[in-house]
Amino acid sequence: MGEIAGGNIDARVEGITTRDELGRLASAFNGMAGRLREHIDRLAEEQATRQKIEHDLSIARNIQQGLLPNSVPTLQGYELSGWSRPADETGGDYYDWQMLPNGHLAVTLADVTGHGIGPALVTAVCRAYARASFPSETDIGPALDRINRLLCEDLRNERFVTFVVALVDPAKHCIRLLSAGHGPLFYYEAGADRVRQFDAHDIPMGLSPDVKHGPPSEFHPGPGDALVLITDGFFEWANPGGEQYGVKRLAEAIRNSHALPPAQIIENLVRNVEDFTAGSKQPDDLTAVVLKRVKV
Repeated sequence: MGEIAGGNIDARVEGITTRDELGRLASAFNGMAGRLREHIDRLAEEQATRQKIEHDLSIARNIQQGLLPNSVPTLQGYELSGWSRPADETGGDYYDWQMLPNGHLAVTLADVTGHGIGPALVTAVCRAYARASFPSETDIGPALDRINRLLCEDLRNERFVTFVVALVDPAKHCIRLLSAGHGPLFYYEAGADRVRQFDAHDIPMGLSPDVKHGPPSEFHPGPGDALVLITDGFFEWANPGGEQYGVKRLAEAIRNSHALPPAQIIENLVRNVEDFTAGSKQPDDLTAVVLKRVKV
């Protein structure tokens, strides 16, 4: 026992062959020591497997984070920012923006059901389909139709994607907004000092290949107006008492932050929900994009 306590797991009682009480004790001790070695070896294998999984998840997270925009396009009269934090190593949210050949900007945000490796793979596929579709279509409705058909071919029944795109024409100060199952959507009107909320236009992607998306909602932002695209991880996060942050608090936080640049608006929203939830575990991915017309 002293040998084992000192780290020699392979120590055994030797030289006792009797069948009396001492012999039975020696046999039981040797059996215990052998099983202890087996348990330690199994734990070592499990730890090695867990470390490999954590390593692979870390690589997947780095790849997924690398697919998010690493720079903001120059858009005359507008400021833009995006942010995402998964609940696990990898998540089912993503955001993106893409300058199109006609000078328009396509801003997208999506939320795949669940979080983890599976949804992370779907977000990468969805991003690829979106990037390939928007430059080749003159209208966002047919572009979403195409993305949806491709996702329906890829996804099983238990998976779907809520997806929203804002197509910005900076020359005409026009934003066309179209949502497939993603909502609510928030728009701050500086002139009226109010936050408007909009529901999704159509059902989520991946459920039916026959959905025809559109027509989009259209906005002509004035100076100070801001479009806020956000995933439900914000308003569904609950405090230790089980009360969710909620859409009403989120809209009020947007209104209170409207004078700030987009990146600081997002920081305020994150800080506000974290203060409300008071240390409770983040249950879902958090993603936000803010597009704001500046006063020029």
